[in-house]
Amino acid sequence: LDFVDIYAALDENERQRYQQHYAEEIETMSAFADRFIEQGLQQGVQQGLQQGEATILMRQFARKFGTDSAETYRPRIESAEPEQLEAWSERILSAETPETIFH
Repeated sequence: LDFVDIYAALDENERQRYQQHYAEEIETMSAFADRFIEQGLQQGVQQGLQQGEATILMRQFARKFGTDSAETYRPRIESAEPEQLEAWSERILSAETPETIFH
């Protein structure tokens, strides 16, 4: 209905007729839009989690092994999935060398 409101420039009578005649279509499209928005929100949350975990791991890495060493592994860390980042974040606590985190 928002699409119709924006692009069709219906007057109030036309809008009411549209809503009456196409109620089922409006409901279907609204459900589609809601699903689409929900998927976008979920994807945004996942990306935010991944970026946050990568940032924390980079800080831990730089603190433990130095900034230069952390920068060497930045591409790998920033492209990793959240589950992998979590595992690496646990390993860094006992790692003696950067390589032991990733193996």
